[in-house]
Amino acid sequence: MIEKMKTVILSVLIVLSLLQSYWLAYSMPGLAARVRTGIDYVNTEQMGAAEQIENVIFPESIVLHMGQSEHTVLYPPTNFYDLVFRKIQAVGFKSFTRYAKSSYDWNQIRDKKKGVELRFDGVPVALLGKLMKLEGDLVFMADRIDRIWIYMDEDTELVHAFLFSSDGRTVYEASRTDVTARDVEEYIGFGQYGTSYKPDGDIYLPEISIEAVEAVVGYKTYPPEQMQRSLFSDPGTTRTLENLNGALIFTDGKRGLQIEQNGKWAIYTNPAAPQTTQNDITENVLASLQFVNEHGGWDGLHRYVPVSSTTSAGTTTEDGRTVLFQQYYGAYPILSDDLYKFGYMRLLLQQGVVTEYERSLMTLDSVAQLKTTRWLPGGEILQSTLRAMDNRSEIRSVYPAVRVNPSSDGQSLSLEPVWAARYADGTQRIVMSAQPAGYDGVAERHQWQLEQQQKNKTASNVKSTSGVGITGGSGRSNTSVGELSTLEQETAAVDQEEALEQEQDQAQEPNQSPMQP
Repeated sequence: MIEKMKTVILSVLIVLSLLQSYWLAYSMPGLAARVRTGIDYVNTEQMGAAEQIENVIFPESIVLHMGQSEHTVLYPPTNFYDLVFRKIQAVGFKSFTRYAKSSYDWNQIRDKKKGVELRFDGVPVALLGKLMKLEGDLVFMADRIDRIWIYMDEDTELVHAFLFSSDGRTVYEASRTDVTARDVEEYIGFGQYGTSYKPDGDIYLPEISIEAVEAVVGYKTYPPEQMQRSLFSDPGTTRTLENLNGALIFTDGKRGLQIEQNGKWAIYTNPAAPQTTQNDITENVLASLQFVNEHGGWDGLHRYVPVSSTTSAGTTTEDGRTVLFQQYYGAYPILSDDLYKFGYMRLLLQQGVVTEYERSLMTLDSVAQLKTTRWLPGGEILQSTLRAMDNRSEIRSVYPAVRVNPSSDGQSLSLEPVWAARYADGTQRIVMSAQPAGYDGVAERHQWQLEQQQKNKTASNVKSTSGVGITGGSGRSNTSVGELSTLEQETAAVDQEEALEQEQDQAQEPNQSPMQP
């Protein structure tokens, strides 16, 4: 009897043990003891969408050469810019022949030949090959391209396509291309009503003020914990620190994430990455794109901007480690400074592994709170300001941009239009601000058009009277009496204006004499 009871009790204990094991292994989450942290509530959604490489590599500008020393410039992502770029992307360039850049008179080609010029600032051919059809030898495929220049000979309708190496000494001519003379005519047709630009060395500057937009835009700030969760596979193993400047630091003992600018700027470091001097630019750019796709995403349009580093000898070189993506607002790249960082993502890599990554935690609203028309100066005002800048010879391009400033309420950003300059090493500086608010740029453009019409008319009259003289007996060649009468009237009007100016100068002399030393 006692043995039977022992057997029953033992069986019950075994069953209870099995039940306990079952509950421990398959218990419901709500029955388990758990300490909840703030990380449990972090939304894991990306701050922006993923991007493809073809969407972050595009020309900084497109120059249209219309012949007769007439030029205009298109900036991304305006409609005409997109039309020209998409059409060129669809054609192919093959069988390249290498020449010295000095073998051609590019100033004459620029002023006399109709053509289109795409400016890339030094993008590897391997990356350009992701955008358009390029076929060449190993030397060509290993180079970096500063610009693509396509022009036509109007007499023969033969089209030439040149790719300029970023070394400044070499050009590659494509012996086979799908671009036709009709295509070139179509390209330059998009610039028929554009603002007139004049070359200043390799830079193109507008002859008059150009219209721009100043905007006040709200933004959303993502919590630092969201970036922490994105960058660390197990956020629970990280600890939080605070440095002397008040910046928040997340670290797992090896990697670190520092949050600055009142929670609006993030800097990630990974010193455990392999250290080497060998870096492939194309590999690092593609790795950077993928890294951003996985860790934060993209807020609007960005462009890959090639940058260089400075050696101990003071020269600049492209080591391929630094990758910079610059953000655009509308048609304008965004510029900021170290006091308030915004508008770019910078990555440092070693053999495709990211060692540093910095970006903003702010995303702009899709609709601006306020927009105001502003005018960026052109002509002599811009030229004189540019001449006074430091290292003028190192400037490679001048373009409209917007400078970011935080608003006083801390809820929005002010984006003010400016002229910016890009130097040979990739650095960017502000050249000058827009005209004061309320400036009448429309009136300026109208006055400039009238002056151009008058100049053209005068030049036409001079040309038509160039044959006046003694020619056998008639004395007047190809010039009607009416044309001479008009010319005489214009000459008399000019003489009258000069006489009036002399009278005004004489009237001002007594008032100016006391100011003489």
